[in-house]
Amino acid sequence: MSARRAGWIAATMWVVGVMAFVFAVVLADLNPPISTVQESESALEGALWLSTWVGFGLVGAIVVSRQPGNRIGWILSGVTLGVGIAVLASAYARFALVTEAGGWPFGAAAAWTATWAFFLPVVLVVLLVVLYPTGTPTRLGRWVLRAFLVLAAVDAVVYAIRPGPVEGDTPPNNPLGIAGTRPVLDSATEWVGNLLAIIALVAVVDAVRRFRSSAGAERLQFRWFLLAVAVFPVMFLAAGFLEEFVFGVEGFDPVVIVFALWGNGTAIAIGVAVTRHGLFEIDRVVSRTVSYTLVVVLLAAAYVGGVTGLTSLLPDQSRLVVAATTLAVAALFNPVRRRVQGWVDRRFNRSRYDTQRVMDRFAGTLRDQVDREQVVEGWVGVVSETMQPAAVGVWVR
Repeated sequence: MSARRAGWIAATMWVVGVMAFVFAVVLADLNPPISTVQESESALEGALWLSTWVGFGLVGAIVVSRQPGNRIGWILSGVTLGVGIAVLASAYARFALVTEAGGWPFGAAAAWTATWAFFLPVVLVVLLVVLYPTGTPTRLGRWVLRAFLVLAAVDAVVYAIRPGPVEGDTPPNNPLGIAGTRPVLDSATEWVGNLLAIIALVAVVDAVRRFRSSAGAERLQFRWFLLAVAVFPVMFLAAGFLEEFVFGVEGFDPVVIVFALWGNGTAIAIGVAVTRHGLFEIDRVVSRTVSYTLVVVLLAAAYVGGVTGLTSLLPDQSRLVVAATTLAVAALFNPVRRRVQGWVDRRFNRSRYDTQRVMDRFAGTLRDQVDREQVVEGWVGVVSETMQPAAVGVWVR
């Protein structure tokens, strides 16, 4: 398949998935709650949750347009489409069978599809873990894939014939559910679900093992993925802090925003890794991520401590205290950033930091040095210290 044709197919998959998200959000806003004990989420919140998966298909389309045979690109494209099918089937079934009962066609088919369609993105995510980054599984990975696919198919069939509500605890019910089998099938889904979780854990262990034994470009590809995974808890804690101490907006759920940013950021990191576009900048990305995270934590702690302490001392000047503390923290940003960046570079990016320091020192000596032999000697010293070659030779015309 040509790159152009593959790119069009992957782009179409992404567009269809995004359109499914949009229709699902619209229908979900019109539908009644899926549970009698849980409030329905707003259309905006639902859209933010679904936007977590938008980036996967877009990055997949970009990867496939450049590398038509790249399995990771096709998996990313399928994730957005699979999630779109699952959420649209559920929302449409509820709308056709409950909200506008009998007014829309294929409601029963959508309800039945919604019972098992969520397995599509689950299987694709496990495939991504097993095949990343080369697209070729190890011997253990092949067994993991076979076992997971078989059990996922069994679980999907069980859900497809299990009676009762399709989602939550309210109608619509599964139109192909077999009456009287719910207790047995519930027990089956629990056992199979536990086995699937164990196999998924083995897939993660296999990925960690491959990372530990990797080298060169493959190791850098793993580091891009691990960076995306490691950023999530930092983003979650930062969002919770902002909600609690800074914004204080009632009803604001930081988890929704964090998941949307993290999901799309993970897709971008995978795209960079598999296309190797900017792959070797991972050390710089890691150092900057750690640096700005530490800066935010330090300045946030200073802000909260300043506001809390000064407000207790000057209770009648709370607005003035907040304004003064904000200005002070803003003034501290650049000095703190420079100090933290230097500390991080010395520890997490040592080779680049040492190289830059040696080059800066040599450049400083050139301002006052005019003797050719000493300049050449200094240049040889710089090359030897930064590049560590087996031999150095200088040809002077």
